[in-house]
Amino acid sequence: MTLHAHLGARLGDLDLTVALDAPAGAVTAVLGPNGAGKTTLLRCIAGSLAIDTGEITLGDTVLDRPPDRFVPQEDRRVGIVHQDYLLFPHLTALDNVAFGPRSRGRSRRAAREIAAGLLDRVGVAAHAHRKPGALSGGQAQRVALARALATDPAALLLDEPLAALDAGTR
Repeated sequence: MTLHAHLGARLGDLDLTVALDAPAGAVTAVLGPNGAGKTTLLRCIAGSLAIDTGEITLGDTVLDRPPDRFVPQEDRRVGIVHQDYLLFPHLTALDNVAFGPRSRGRSRRAAREIAAGLLDRVGVAAHAHRKPGALSGGQAQRVALARALATDPAALLLDEPLAALDAGTR
C-alpha cells in the first residue's frame, strides 16, 4: 500500500511541514540533521502524535485528517521501531513480540508461534526467554524489529534502524 503524508504539525518550537509519498514495496529514507523532525514525522504517521493540518493515508485509508478523522495507533496497520526500542521490561523477548498478535485477538499459543518464528528470522531465537535488560543493544533492536513485524503491518517505520547494530549485522 502506498503511504501518503502531507502534513503540518507544531510541537513546541518545531514547526514541521512535510510532503511524502512512499510507494508500496519501496524503501523510502527521510534524512536530515538532528532536530529536523524525522522522529516527529514517524510518530505522526504511526499515530502517536496527531497532525494539525493535512492528511495521512495508507492505501485508501485516511489515518489522520484534522479536524474530524484520527485513527488511533493501535488501529493502524503500521509497525514502528523507535530509536529507543520501547520494549516492555517485564516481558521476555518472546512475549514482547507476541504482544501485538495477542492484542489483535490471537491465542497465546498462536501469538507465541508467530513470535518464535520472527525471533528466529532476525537471529535472536536463542534469547527468546531473556528480558530486555539482559539483551545487548543490537539484540534488543532485533527484538523490537520482530515485534513491529508481528502484526503484519502494511507499512514499517524504522527510526534510526541501524544505530545499535554492528557492521556485520547491518
